[in-house]
Amino acid sequence: MKQRFSALQLLKLLLLLQPPLPRALREALCPEPCNCVPDGALRCPGPTAGLTRLSLAYLPVKVIPSQAFRGLNEVIKIEISQIDSLERIEANAFDNLLNLSEILIQNTKNLRYIEPGAFINLPRLKYLSICNTGIRKFPDVTKVFSSESNFILEICDNLHITTIPGNAFQGMNNESVTLKLYGNGFEEVQSHAFNGTTLTSLELKENVHLEKMHNGAFRGATGPKTLDISSTKLQALPSYGLESIQRLIATSSYSLKKLPSRETFVNLLEATLTYPSHCCAFRNLPTKEQNFSHSISENFSKQCESTVRKVNNKTLLLHGALSAAHSLS
Repeated sequence: MKQRFSALQLLKLLLLLQPPLPRALREALCPEPCNCVPDGALRCPGPTAGLTRLSLAYLPVKVIPSQAFRGLNEVIKIEISQIDSLERIEANAFDNLLNLSEILIQNTKNLRYIEPGAFINLPRLKYLSICNTGIRKFPDVTKVFSSESNFILEICDNLHITTIPGNAFQGMNNESVTLKLYGNGFEEVQSHAFNGTTLTSLELKENVHLEKMHNGAFRGATGPKTLDISSTKLQALPSYGLESIQRLIATSSYSLKKLPSRETFVNLLEATLTYPSHCCAFRNLPTKEQNFSHSISENFSKQCESTVRKVNNKTLLLHGALSAAHSLS
Protein backbone atom coordinates (compact mmCIF):
# COMPACT_ATOMS: atom_id res chain seq x y z
CA MET A 1 0.00 0.00 0.00
CA LYS A 2 2.85 2.38 0.91
CA GLN A 3 4.58 1.62 -2.39
CA ARG A 4 1.37 2.35 -4.34
CA PHE A 5 0.82 5.62 -2.46
CA SER A 6 4.34 6.74 -3.30
CA ALA A 7 3.79 6.02 -6.98
CA LEU A 8 0.65 8.18 -6.99
CA GLN A 9 2.47 10.98 -5.23
CA LEU A 10 5.27 10.80 -7.77
CA LEU A 11 2.79 11.00 -10.65
CA LYS A 12 1.16 14.10 -9.17
CA LEU A 13 4.53 15.71 -8.67
CA LEU A 14 5.50 15.07 -12.28
CA LEU A 15 2.27 16.66 -13.47
CA LEU A 16 2.88 19.73 -11.32
CA LEU A 17 6.42 20.08 -12.61
CA GLN A 18 5.38 19.73 -16.24
CA PRO A 19 6.51 22.90 -18.03
CA PRO A 20 3.81 25.15 -19.47
CA LEU A 21 3.17 25.20 -23.19
CA PRO A 22 5.69 27.33 -25.04
CA ARG A 23 4.52 30.91 -25.45
CA ALA A 24 4.60 30.62 -29.23
CA LEU A 25 2.23 27.65 -29.11
CA ARG A 26 -0.15 29.38 -26.72
CA GLU A 27 -0.22 32.52 -28.84
CA ALA A 28 -0.82 30.55 -32.04
CA LEU A 29 -4.46 30.24 -30.99
CA CYS A 30 -4.73 33.98 -30.40
CA PRO A 31 -3.66 35.77 -33.56
CA GLU A 32 -2.09 39.18 -33.61
CA PRO A 33 -3.13 41.81 -32.68
CA CYS A 34 -5.57 40.10 -30.34
CA ASN A 35 -5.49 39.55 -26.61
CA CYS A 36 -7.36 36.43 -25.51
CA VAL A 37 -7.96 36.23 -21.78
CA PRO A 38 -9.01 32.70 -20.73
CA ASP A 39 -12.65 32.83 -19.56
CA GLY A 40 -12.51 36.56 -20.22
CA ALA A 41 -12.80 39.05 -23.06
CA LEU A 42 -11.36 39.08 -26.55
CA ARG A 43 -9.79 42.33 -27.71
CA CYS A 44 -8.16 42.98 -31.06
CA PRO A 45 -7.06 46.62 -31.02
CA GLY A 46 -5.69 48.44 -34.03
CA PRO A 47 -4.47 49.95 -36.13
CA THR A 48 -2.50 47.12 -37.71
CA ALA A 49 -1.08 47.87 -41.14
CA GLY A 50 -1.77 45.24 -43.79
CA LEU A 51 -4.25 43.18 -41.72
CA THR A 52 -7.30 42.56 -43.91
CA ARG A 53 -8.64 39.23 -42.62
CA LEU A 54 -9.06 38.10 -39.04
CA SER A 55 -9.88 34.46 -38.28
CA LEU A 56 -10.70 33.63 -34.66
CA ALA A 57 -11.20 29.94 -33.85
CA TYR A 58 -10.82 27.62 -30.85
CA LEU A 59 -10.16 30.50 -28.45
CA PRO A 60 -10.79 30.30 -24.67
CA VAL A 61 -12.75 33.59 -24.42
CA LYS A 62 -16.28 34.10 -23.09
CA VAL A 63 -17.06 37.61 -24.27
CA ILE A 64 -16.55 39.78 -27.33
CA PRO A 65 -16.86 43.18 -25.66
CA SER A 66 -17.79 46.63 -26.87
CA GLN A 67 -15.19 48.11 -29.24
CA ALA A 68 -13.39 44.75 -29.44
CA PHE A 69 -12.06 45.53 -32.93
CA ARG A 70 -11.61 49.26 -32.60
CA GLY A 71 -9.01 50.65 -34.96
CA LEU A 72 -8.91 47.70 -37.38
CA ASN A 73 -9.68 50.03 -40.24
CA GLU A 74 -8.24 47.86 -43.01
CA VAL A 75 -9.96 44.61 -42.06
CA ILE A 76 -12.50 43.41 -44.64
CA LYS A 77 -13.40 40.03 -43.11
CA ILE A 78 -13.82 38.79 -39.53
CA GLU A 79 -14.59 35.11 -38.95
CA ILE A 80 -15.47 33.76 -35.51
CA SER A 81 -15.96 29.99 -35.31
CA GLN A 82 -15.58 26.90 -33.15
CA ILE A 83 -15.34 28.90 -29.90
CA ASP A 84 -17.27 26.72 -27.47
CA SER A 85 -16.61 29.02 -24.51
CA LEU A 86 -18.10 32.12 -26.17
CA GLU A 87 -21.30 33.20 -24.41
CA ARG A 88 -21.93 36.84 -25.26
CA ILE A 89 -21.29 39.51 -27.87
CA GLU A 90 -21.78 42.97 -26.41
CA ALA A 91 -23.30 46.12 -27.90
CA ASN A 92 -20.92 48.03 -30.19
CA ALA A 93 -18.66 45.00 -30.62
CA PHE A 94 -18.63 45.60 -34.39
CA ASP A 95 -18.77 49.38 -34.50
CA ASN A 96 -17.70 51.83 -37.19
CA LEU A 97 -15.48 49.38 -39.10
CA LEU A 98 -15.73 51.27 -42.35
CA ASN A 99 -14.07 48.71 -44.67
CA LEU A 100 -15.53 45.56 -43.15
CA SER A 101 -17.26 43.50 -45.85
CA GLU A 102 -17.91 40.11 -44.20
CA ILE A 103 -18.74 38.92 -40.69
CA LEU A 104 -19.12 35.20 -39.99
CA ILE A 105 -20.18 33.95 -36.56
CA GLN A 106 -20.54 30.18 -36.85
CA ASN A 107 -20.47 27.00 -34.77
CA THR A 108 -20.48 28.78 -31.41
CA LYS A 109 -23.07 26.60 -29.71
CA ASN A 110 -22.86 28.29 -26.29
CA LEU A 111 -23.27 31.82 -27.64
CA ARG A 112 -26.59 32.85 -26.11
CA TYR A 113 -26.61 36.64 -26.26
CA ILE A 114 -25.91 39.05 -29.07
CA GLU A 115 -26.79 42.35 -27.46
CA PRO A 116 -28.83 44.95 -29.38
CA GLY A 117 -26.52 47.28 -31.27
CA ALA A 118 -23.70 44.76 -31.64
CA PHE A 119 -23.46 45.67 -35.35
CA ILE A 120 -23.31 49.44 -35.90
CA ASN A 121 -22.39 51.62 -38.87
CA LEU A 122 -20.85 49.09 -41.24
CA PRO A 123 -21.38 50.84 -44.59
CA ARG A 124 -19.46 48.32 -46.72
CA LEU A 125 -20.83 45.15 -45.15
CA LYS A 126 -22.02 42.72 -47.84
CA TYR A 127 -22.37 39.46 -45.94
CA LEU A 128 -23.37 38.73 -42.35
CA SER A 129 -23.68 35.09 -41.30
CA ILE A 130 -24.84 33.93 -37.86
CA CYS A 131 -25.22 30.15 -37.90
CA ASN A 132 -25.30 27.26 -35.45
CA THR A 133 -25.31 29.30 -32.25
CA GLY A 134 -27.32 29.16 -29.04
CA ILE A 135 -28.88 32.63 -29.29
CA ARG A 136 -32.47 32.96 -28.03
CA LYS A 137 -33.58 36.12 -29.86
CA PHE A 138 -33.36 37.28 -33.44
CA PRO A 139 -30.15 39.33 -33.64
CA ASP A 140 -30.46 43.10 -33.96
CA VAL A 141 -29.24 44.15 -37.41
CA THR A 142 -31.16 47.41 -37.61
CA LYS A 143 -28.12 49.64 -37.11
CA VAL A 144 -25.82 48.06 -39.70
CA PHE A 145 -26.58 50.85 -42.19
CA SER A 146 -24.95 49.06 -45.13
CA SER A 147 -24.99 50.81 -48.50
CA GLU A 148 -23.95 47.74 -50.50
CA SER A 149 -26.27 46.26 -53.12
CA ASN A 150 -26.94 42.52 -53.09
CA PHE A 151 -26.44 42.37 -49.32
CA ILE A 152 -26.74 38.84 -47.90
CA LEU A 153 -27.92 38.08 -44.37
CA GLU A 154 -27.65 34.42 -43.37
CA ILE A 155 -29.30 33.32 -40.13
CA CYS A 156 -29.27 29.51 -40.01
CA ASP A 157 -29.37 26.53 -37.65
CA ASN A 158 -30.15 28.63 -34.57
CA LEU A 159 -32.63 26.28 -32.96
CA HIS A 160 -33.63 28.53 -30.06
CA ILE A 161 -34.87 31.54 -32.05
CA THR A 162 -38.66 31.23 -32.31
CA THR A 163 -39.77 34.55 -33.81
CA ILE A 164 -38.91 36.95 -36.62
CA PRO A 165 -40.16 40.20 -35.06
CA GLY A 166 -41.62 43.25 -36.74
CA ASN A 167 -39.11 45.66 -38.30
CA ALA A 168 -36.35 43.08 -37.84
CA PHE A 169 -34.37 44.35 -40.85
CA GLN A 170 -35.23 48.04 -40.99
CA GLY A 171 -32.00 50.04 -41.16
CA MET A 172 -29.88 47.05 -42.14
CA ASN A 173 -29.45 47.98 -45.80
CA ASN A 174 -30.89 50.56 -48.19
CA GLU A 175 -30.29 48.49 -51.34
CA SER A 176 -31.35 45.00 -52.47
CA VAL A 177 -31.01 42.16 -49.95
CA THR A 178 -31.09 38.38 -49.88
CA LEU A 179 -32.31 36.83 -46.64
CA LYS A 180 -31.23 33.23 -46.05
CA LEU A 181 -33.15 32.36 -42.88
CA TYR A 182 -33.19 28.57 -42.87
CA GLY A 183 -33.03 25.70 -40.40
CA ASN A 184 -33.89 27.77 -37.32
CA GLY A 185 -36.43 27.29 -34.54
CA PHE A 186 -38.86 29.83 -36.01
CA GLU A 187 -42.52 29.36 -35.17
CA GLU A 188 -43.84 32.75 -36.27
CA VAL A 189 -43.11 35.63 -38.65
CA GLN A 190 -44.71 38.77 -37.24
CA SER A 191 -46.43 41.65 -39.02
CA HIS A 192 -44.10 44.13 -40.77
CA ALA A 193 -41.19 41.71 -40.24
CA PHE A 194 -39.59 42.75 -43.55
CA ASN A 195 -40.55 46.42 -43.38
CA GLY A 196 -38.01 48.72 -45.01
CA THR A 197 -36.32 46.10 -47.19
CA THR A 198 -36.00 45.56 -50.92
CA LEU A 199 -36.04 41.77 -51.07
CA THR A 200 -34.41 39.93 -53.93
CA SER A 201 -34.78 36.52 -52.29
CA LEU A 202 -36.28 35.23 -49.05
CA GLU A 203 -35.41 31.70 -47.93
CA LEU A 204 -37.49 30.35 -45.06
CA LYS A 205 -36.92 26.72 -45.95
CA GLU A 206 -36.26 23.99 -43.38
CA ASN A 207 -37.74 25.96 -40.50
CA VAL A 208 -39.64 22.85 -39.54
CA HIS A 209 -41.59 24.50 -36.69
CA LEU A 210 -42.71 27.54 -38.68
CA GLU A 211 -46.51 27.56 -38.65
CA LYS A 212 -47.57 31.19 -38.85
CA MET A 213 -46.68 34.00 -41.22
CA HIS A 214 -48.66 37.11 -40.36
CA ASN A 215 -50.81 38.48 -43.16
CA GLY A 216 -48.90 41.76 -42.93
CA ALA A 217 -45.42 40.23 -42.81
CA PHE A 218 -44.48 41.96 -46.10
CA ARG A 219 -46.03 45.32 -45.23
CA GLY A 220 -43.53 48.07 -45.97
CA ALA A 221 -41.28 45.79 -48.06
CA THR A 222 -40.56 45.65 -51.77
CA GLY A 223 -40.43 42.09 -53.04
CA PRO A 224 -39.45 39.32 -52.62
CA LYS A 225 -38.83 38.11 -56.16
CA THR A 226 -38.01 34.59 -54.92
CA LEU A 227 -39.74 32.96 -51.94
CA ASP A 228 -38.77 29.52 -50.61
CA ILE A 229 -40.94 28.05 -47.84
CA SER A 230 -40.03 24.39 -48.38
CA SER A 231 -40.16 21.99 -45.43
CA THR A 232 -42.12 24.29 -43.14
CA LYS A 233 -45.46 23.89 -41.36
CA LEU A 234 -46.95 27.05 -42.84
CA GLN A 235 -50.68 26.63 -43.37
CA ALA A 236 -51.14 29.83 -45.34
CA LEU A 237 -49.20 32.54 -47.15
CA PRO A 238 -49.94 36.20 -46.52
CA SER A 239 -52.38 37.59 -49.06
CA TYR A 240 -50.48 40.89 -49.11
CA GLY A 241 -47.05 41.35 -50.67
CA LEU A 242 -46.92 38.44 -53.12
CA GLU A 243 -47.26 40.57 -56.25
CA SER A 244 -43.50 40.74 -56.87
CA ILE A 245 -42.87 37.00 -56.61
CA GLN A 246 -41.41 35.54 -59.80
CA ARG A 247 -40.32 32.23 -58.31
CA LEU A 248 -42.19 30.32 -55.59
CA ILE A 249 -40.71 27.18 -54.00
CA ALA A 250 -42.84 25.16 -51.60
CA THR A 251 -41.67 21.54 -51.71
CA SER A 252 -42.53 19.24 -48.80
CA SER A 253 -44.91 21.93 -47.53
CA TYR A 254 -47.59 19.48 -46.49
CA SER A 255 -49.49 21.86 -44.21
CA LEU A 256 -49.94 24.39 -47.02
CA LYS A 257 -53.19 23.04 -48.45
CA LYS A 258 -54.35 26.24 -50.13
CA LEU A 259 -52.63 29.12 -51.91
CA PRO A 260 -53.84 32.71 -52.06
CA SER A 261 -55.90 33.74 -55.06
CA ARG A 262 -54.04 33.15 -58.32
CA GLU A 263 -54.58 36.79 -59.26
CA THR A 264 -52.23 37.66 -56.40
CA PHE A 265 -49.25 36.19 -58.28
CA VAL A 266 -49.22 38.67 -61.13
CA ASN A 267 -45.49 38.26 -61.88
CA LEU A 268 -45.06 34.56 -61.15
CA LEU A 269 -42.86 32.78 -63.69
CA GLU A 270 -41.93 29.55 -61.93
CA ALA A 271 -43.45 27.55 -59.09
CA THR A 272 -42.26 24.34 -57.49
CA LEU A 273 -45.10 23.10 -55.32
CA THR A 274 -46.31 20.15 -53.28
CA TYR A 275 -49.93 19.33 -54.16
CA PRO A 276 -51.74 18.86 -57.51
CA SER A 277 -54.43 21.27 -56.35
CA HIS A 278 -51.79 23.99 -56.38
CA CYS A 279 -51.12 23.24 -60.04
CA CYS A 280 -54.80 23.38 -60.90
CA ALA A 281 -55.10 26.81 -59.35
CA PHE A 282 -52.88 28.17 -62.11
CA ARG A 283 -54.16 26.23 -65.12
CA ASN A 284 -56.59 28.90 -66.37
CA LEU A 285 -54.36 31.85 -65.60
CA PRO A 286 -54.97 34.38 -68.43
CA THR A 287 -51.51 35.95 -68.31
CA LYS A 288 -48.33 36.08 -70.34
CA GLU A 289 -46.29 32.94 -71.01
CA GLN A 290 -45.29 31.28 -67.79
CA ASN A 291 -43.46 28.08 -66.87
CA PHE A 292 -44.54 26.19 -63.78
CA SER A 293 -42.79 23.07 -62.50
CA HIS A 294 -44.71 21.23 -59.83
CA SER A 295 -43.38 18.67 -57.40
CA ILE A 296 -46.48 16.70 -56.51
CA SER A 297 -47.73 13.63 -54.71
CA GLU A 298 -48.74 10.38 -56.43
CA ASN A 299 -52.36 11.04 -57.29
CA PHE A 300 -52.60 13.96 -59.67
CA SER A 301 -56.03 15.51 -60.06
CA LYS A 302 -57.74 14.26 -63.24
CA GLN A 303 -58.97 17.66 -64.38
CA CYS A 304 -55.35 18.87 -64.58
CA GLU A 305 -53.90 15.90 -66.44
CA SER A 306 -54.40 17.41 -69.87
CA THR A 307 -52.44 20.55 -68.95
CA VAL A 308 -49.26 18.85 -67.82
CA ARG A 309 -46.67 16.47 -69.13
CA LYS A 310 -44.56 14.22 -67.00
CA VAL A 311 -40.88 15.13 -66.66
CA ASN A 312 -39.97 12.49 -64.08
CA ASN A 313 -41.69 10.48 -61.38
CA LYS A 314 -42.16 13.47 -59.11
CA THR A 315 -42.16 16.59 -61.28
CA LEU A 316 -44.70 17.89 -63.77
CA LEU A 317 -44.35 20.86 -66.07
CA LEU A 318 -47.20 23.20 -66.91
CA HIS A 319 -46.61 24.41 -70.47
CA GLY A 320 -45.69 27.86 -71.72
CA ALA A 321 -48.85 29.80 -72.52
CA LEU A 322 -51.07 27.18 -70.89
CA SER A 323 -52.65 26.61 -74.29
CA ALA A 324 -54.07 23.29 -73.21
CA ALA A 325 -55.68 24.96 -70.25
CA HIS A 326 -57.26 27.60 -72.47
CA SER A 327 -58.62 24.91 -74.76
CA LEU A 328 -60.39 23.37 -71.78
CA SER A 329 -61.86 26.67 -70.60
